[in-house]
Amino acid sequence: MHARSDSSAVAHSFSSAGVRRPAPLIFLHWATLILIALVVGIAFVREGIEEKAVRAVLINLHRSLGLAIALLAVVRIGVRLAKRPLPSSAPMSPLARLAAETTHLGLYALLFALPLIGWALSSANGKPVGFFGLVTLPPLVEEDEDLGDSFAEYHEAGAWLLLALVGLHAAAALFHHFVKRDNVLRAMLPAWLARR
Repeated sequence: MHARSDSSAVAHSFSSAGVRRPAPLIFLHWATLILIALVVGIAFVREGIEEKAVRAVLINLHRSLGLAIALLAVVRIGVRLAKRPLPSSAPMSPLARLAAETTHLGLYALLFALPLIGWALSSANGKPVGFFGLVTLPPLVEEDEDLGDSFAEYHEAGAWLLLALVGLHAAAALFHHFVKRDNVLRAMLPAWLARR
């Protein structure tokens, strides 16, 4: 009897807080995650390749995907503003809500800033920046080797910070799902997966 009531309470905790994020935000969230994984994966794979032609293809793809992430970040901000106010997907303390909002703000800032830093890095090194071969973007800064070295440091540090925030974001979502057993993770899952 007690076990049945516990299981029904768990089911109720998932179903009663059935607030879901708008479908465009869910799509953009997971599309952004996939692109981040590709960009990071390409960066690591490129480090182990010596052939210049392959390295050139990979860095151009890295740049294009990075710019795509920046564009998605802008679209996500637009969608969030259009859908305001977003209802809370689960009860949270003011401190927890502040932490979540701060993490989201940091993620959005890095998703937009890192590709721009990469663009400036390429410009400082005299490398053209294209977008999937469709257009070549103008340089952001003049050629300057020392400036390029500085941008490289900023880009690497920002990339590690982004990965740390993504990891923190994922850990928080899993904590909400498996420990607090609320609706935070399900609210952002694709519909077909949230029903499972």
